[in-house]
Amino acid sequence: MKPPLVIGICGGSASGKTYLKDLLLARAPEGKVVPFTLDSYYLPRDWQKKDKNGYLNFDLPEALNTQKMIYDFLDLTNGFSIEQPVYQYKISPPSLDFRIIEPAPVIIAEGIFLFHYKEIRERIDAKVFIDAPFDMKRKRRIERDIRERGYELPEIEYRFDNHAQDSYNQYVLPYQPEADYQVIDDESFAKTFNELLNLILAY
Repeated sequence: MKPPLVIGICGGSASGKTYLKDLLLARAPEGKVVPFTLDSYYLPRDWQKKDKNGYLNFDLPEALNTQKMIYDFLDLTNGFSIEQPVYQYKISPPSLDFRIIEPAPVIIAEGIFLFHYKEIRERIDAKVFIDAPFDMKRKRRIERDIRERGYELPEIEYRFDNHAQDSYNQYVLPYQPEADYQVIDDESFAKTFNELLNLILAY
């Protein structure tokens, strides 16, 4: 039995990673692809670092339960099912819910810091780096965090302006040259989507 094909999608906050992943999942044959999302592994709010102004900083690699995340990723890529946490924003202590993810021929891993972790990065077969203009990412994050995570506008703006961009420059952008696919506009998005879908269908 051949090992799964692992597609990794990395990029800044609100750059379109989840959107690309969801489109590929929607077009792929049922049962052929499973997602692996780094956002599921955020540590509880009480364990997050605070900046000098007392704001929790979720835009750091250490904001995630790195050990479990890497173990789960390696288990899944080695053909074992995993229990992935269901992270609930603004709730502390965190929910104890989890979802079972079964192995599949193709795994789409997605997250801001995906390429930062060597154990994960070295197992990815097709690396995708997706980006968008600063103002667009800021607008998307504001809309998403209000709609999906229940944060207040001043908190969202502060975190994006003071945490997200610095983190992007330090932990995300340096891995852009390693990517097999560069998504920077609508044309490159469509081209990358079609090539990845063909890769999935052919595997």
